[in-house]
Amino acid sequence: MTLDAFEYHKPSYPIDSVDNALRAIHILRDFGSTRVSDVARILGVADSTAHRIMSMLVYQGFAVQDDQRRYCAGPAMSTPVIVSDWTRVTLELAYPVLDALAAELDENVCLAARLGVHTRVLFSVGPHDGDHVPERTGNVLLAHLSAAGRALLALLPEAQIENLYRGQAAEARGFSLSDTDYRILLDELEDTRQRGFSRCSETINRGISGIAVPVTSPHTPPVAIVVTTPPARLRGLYQDPRRLNRILQARDDVRAALASETTHAEQVSELIA
Repeated sequence: MTLDAFEYHKPSYPIDSVDNALRAIHILRDFGSTRVSDVARILGVADSTAHRIMSMLVYQGFAVQDDQRRYCAGPAMSTPVIVSDWTRVTLELAYPVLDALAAELDENVCLAARLGVHTRVLFSVGPHDGDHVPERTGNVLLAHLSAAGRALLALLPEAQIENLYRGQAAEARGFSLSDTDYRILLDELEDTRQRGFSRCSETINRGISGIAVPVTSPHTPPVAIVVTTPPARLRGLYQDPRRLNRILQARDDVRAALASETTHAEQVSELIA
């Protein structure tokens, strides 16, 4: 079916709250930045309703607030669509391993993939209560600041990292790092290679820390296993040999499962470059 064959009809039973949230996404996409009062005026809702809508978009990564309290498009708006079924296959193979890991560690565990300068949480499993800090399925995070992103960037040669974060192309995309930040990233990636895992402590979200290990496969793009935890428990994940070895064993188990899979990922090679 070609695109011009589609007709857009309002559903018989529309959900106004969903419609307003999606229209707010259109506003962010088309205007670059907006304020609560603008969203309220365009949608025809109260300021308090517009504020709740924008807060949910921030929560899901579709919006961020700048230092002027304006809402701008968030990272979830700029990552490409995954057009292959490799994520479904990977999830099916990895889920039993990571579900068991989450139960044993009593922490949240997620699987993430890198797409350019972002990482996307493919799924999350584990306890969901006030003492745990899950990465929500679908979350999009800056790769150079997240544990998953650092674990996956560490697999790349420096020339490819430089292409992502330096030069005119990176600057044009809005992802260029300063000399200092780029050197910090390279040092962190080298430490990650030597340790065999990456770590971050509240680099993106307050109260959320974690470690990540990369999982490579000859048939699918690399993914990262991430264990998230409150900052006070972060050291216990990698300083306790039993807990760290359990994470590394999960990495090996997922790697073995993926190695037996014959799905190929040429369709997404450009997305993860």
